[in-house]
Amino acid sequence: MAISRCPKCEGSYFEMVENSNVQGAKFKIMFIQCSSCGSVVGTTDYYNVPTLLNKIANKLGFNVYD
Repeated sequence: MAISRCPKCEGSYFEMVENSNVQGAKFKIMFIQCSSCGSVVGTTDYYNVPTLLNKIANKLGFNVYD
């Protein structure tokens, strides 16, 4: 299996960092960045939407994972 590498420094360790300083964004964003040099390689929602939907479904009496 291939090991993911940072396109800038070739590092192979990554971290998720909260960022609320994105111009025009109305919500916080999580940056996936290289642990060594900080280059951003991806973004994701601050809130884990599938988990939130599952919690709502459970409160309404539905099982999403049938």
